[in-house]
Amino acid sequence: MADPVLILGGTADARALAAEILDRWPDRRVITSLAGRTAAPLKPVGEVVSGGFGGAEGLAEFLRAEGIGAMIDATHPFADIISIAAVDAAASAAIPRLHMNRPPWVFVQNAAVQHVCSINAAKSALEAGARRIFLAIGRKEINEFSVLGESSAGRFFLLRFIDPPQNPPDFADFKVLSGRPGGYDAERSILQQFAIDTVVAKNGGSDLSRAKIDAALDLGLRVILIDPPAPPPPPHADSVSAAVDWLAGL
Repeated sequence: MADPVLILGGTADARALAAEILDRWPDRRVITSLAGRTAAPLKPVGEVVSGGFGGAEGLAEFLRAEGIGAMIDATHPFADIISIAAVDAAASAAIPRLHMNRPPWVFVQNAAVQHVCSINAAKSALEAGARRIFLAIGRKEINEFSVLGESSAGRFFLLRFIDPPQNPPDFADFKVLSGRPGGYDAERSILQQFAIDTVVAKNGGSDLSRAKIDAALDLGLRVILIDPPAPPPPPHADSVSAAVDWLAGL
């Protein structure tokens, strides 16, 4: 039997990858690692470990302890810390590593999309004109925008988290939606209900979260996209099938 495979997951691509590997090699041990940031994550088939490893050294120890034969990094494009750790851990454990590159979104109305390279650049872009903002970037960097949400600024922020926040965000005027992104009609309805004029999102390339951007562009709203950091060193794969082919070639 082939050596076990570790998938660094938490994305739809990672779930599809685990299913595809087990469909092709039903007896192979497939382990998916989840960061453990959500209360009820969507779990893949196969084994699941949750909570992180403690950096590159901890990940390398796990690889050796479990006899992992190959590791595929299918994390979110913005999860650069774990991706960098994966490079070092794979080298330390002397196993092959693959990074799945999810292509960023491309829009017909691309001229209407303002691309920025960082959270700070997005904050600067919001200072001009934006008053009712859908801040769809997850919870990690939300409070970095709090200075823009002070009572004197007169801005409203719509925030969405998979799980309700334990502590209220640091904004004077805001509304929190709980749950995962919806389809086009649901996202369009939300934008209209809250009279949003600007959407800020990370350009993660996921089909599951693109609907809000399509709806915003169709409504003529301003869209600010934060582009992802550079990927780690190759090898790379841009699809689940390409990742499975890489695994088959080892």
